[in-house]
Amino acid sequence: MGIFIRTLVVTLLFCIGYYAWMYFAKEGYSPELNISKEAKNFVVQEQTPKEKEKPAQKPENQLQDVKIAFLTNEGTIKFVTRKAKHKTLYTALGLLMRGPSDDEKDLGVFTEIPSNAKLISVKRNEAENSIIINLTKEFGEGGGTQSIQNRIEQIVRTANLYAESMPIYLYLDGKKAQYLGGEGVYIEQPINRR
Repeated sequence: MGIFIRTLVVTLLFCIGYYAWMYFAKEGYSPELNISKEAKNFVVQEQTPKEKEKPAQKPENQLQDVKIAFLTNEGTIKFVTRKAKHKTLYTALGLLMRGPSDDEKDLGVFTEIPSNAKLISVKRNEAENSIIINLTKEFGEGGGTQSIQNRIEQIVRTANLYAESMPIYLYLDGKKAQYLGGEGVYIEQPINRR
C-alpha cells in the first residue's frame, strides 16, 4: 500500500508541474507582433509559426525592388534599384549607407556619405507623426558645405520614397543633429522640409 501512495503522489506532482509549466510557458510566448498599418512600412515583422511551416519559396520570388539615391558627376541625384527581402525605409537606408557597388560605380554614381558611417535606427514618433533617422556620428564628420548638403540630400531623397510625406529628423548617436562637417554646417530640421 505504501508503494501505491508514493507512486500516486509522484504522479500527481509530475502532472501539476507539467500543467503549470505548460500554462506559464504558453503565457510568455507571443509569436505575433501587433504593429500598426503605418509602422509596417518601417519595421520588419517576425514570421509567425504558420509562415515558418510553409514550404520555402524560391529566393528570387521573395526579393523586392528597393530604390536608393546616389550622386552623379554632374551633381544630380540618380536612383539605383537593388533587390532586398524587405521593402522598408530601414532596409533602403541600410543599403544607402553601404555605398555604391562596383557595378553601380561603373554607371557613374558615387556617394558623399562616409564609408564608416552606419545606420543605428529608424523610428516613428507617433506623437508628432514624424520619422527619426539615427546614424553614427561619423555621418557628420569631415567634408565641406557641399559634401554635407549632398549627404543630407541622399538621405532625404531615399527616405521620401518610403516616409509617406512625414517630417524626417536626423539624429547622430541619439542626439538631434545641429551642425555637421568640418565647416560646422547648420542643419535645418526636419531635413526634408527645406
